Amino acid sequence: MLQILRVLMTVIDTSTDTTALAVACYDLSQFLQYHPSGRLVVADLKAKDRVMKLMNHDNAEVRKNSLLCVQRLFLGAKYASFLQV
Repeated sequence: MLQILRVLMTVIDTSTDTTALAVACYDLSQFLQYHPSGRLVVADLKAKDRVMKLMNHDNAEVRKNSLLCVQRLFLGAKYASFLQV
């Protein structure tokens, strides 16, 4: 599990492909929503700042999915369950 999250963070840090960035942010947000300790695990990876940088991306899909990810990171699964893609 942690290895997959590290791969997602590598994609977020290094990829220039907008589809890959959007999917990585979406997958990370799904992990945050469904894993009981998702916020702690993602915080350990220092993902917040890395994903927040994508909120200013040129591509609308990347912006949308990075915003969703940050919202779930801040709110937690219990309070972010109403958020839709």
